[in-house]
Amino acid sequence: MACSLKDELLCSICLSIYQDPVSFGCEHYFCRKCITEHWSRQEPHGTRDCPECRRTFADPLLSPSLKLSNIVERYSAFPLDAILNAQRSSYPCKDHEKVKLFCLTDKSLVCFFCDEPALHEQHQVTTIDEAYEEIQREMKEQLATLQDSERGHTEALQLLQRQLTETKSSAKSLRATIGDAFERLHRFLRERQKSMLEELEMDTARKLSDIEHKIQRYSQQLRDVKEGIQILQERLNETGRHDFLEGVAVTSERCFFFFPHSLSHLKFGKALIKSRMP
Repeated sequence: MACSLKDELLCSICLSIYQDPVSFGCEHYFCRKCITEHWSRQEPHGTRDCPECRRTFADPLLSPSLKLSNIVERYSAFPLDAILNAQRSSYPCKDHEKVKLFCLTDKSLVCFFCDEPALHEQHQVTTIDEAYEEIQREMKEQLATLQDSERGHTEALQLLQRQLTETKSSAKSLRATIGDAFERLHRFLRERQKSMLEELEMDTARKLSDIEHKIQRYSQQLRDVKEGIQILQERLNETGRHDFLEGVAVTSERCFFFFPHSLSHLKFGKALIKSRMP
């Protein structure tokens, strides 16, 4: 079948695959160059014939065949000799046990003889062996890329795990340090508080003792002053001059004992009252 397909694409004049195939009224095709040279060997102003069917034309017009040109181009693009000599595929299509091709564009197997050419038009089609090597290479590159990515992700994950462990350890250590620092601060403050309270108690006790001592002393002196006042008032209440003067010496002696105390107490009392004033 492959040979008959190639025969259909051969020019009957040069017996080679069509180059710029043209037709001119009948259904036969020739290379433009071949048919032009064939007619050039005929009479300059005579009729032109078809080398295939011998039909003659007075003034034939050469019409290019784009469809046949495309078929020839696609056929020429396939390594037909390599295909025919290649080992048969282990995955033949269901209708033909022929060698397979592979479309790199669609990533699918292609049967050269039964698949529609339009399905893979302008696609990159190659043999099974070449496709195998190409896809093997691509997959190895992809595998290497994924392995590099795996190593990168693994290293990043290990780094994050170390950072997680170190962060937890650092936080634990810092928490202990802060706890110890505040415990020492609290202990210092408690000790300082105790010391200041003890000093306050001692100072307060001294002041209270001094105040109580002064209260007792001034209370006694107040009683002495009141007694002197009473003596003087009794003496001043004497109506007789003889009686008044008779006890003056004794009275003066007794009042002299109270008089200095009363002056000092008076000065102290005024100073204390003045210090209390706003």
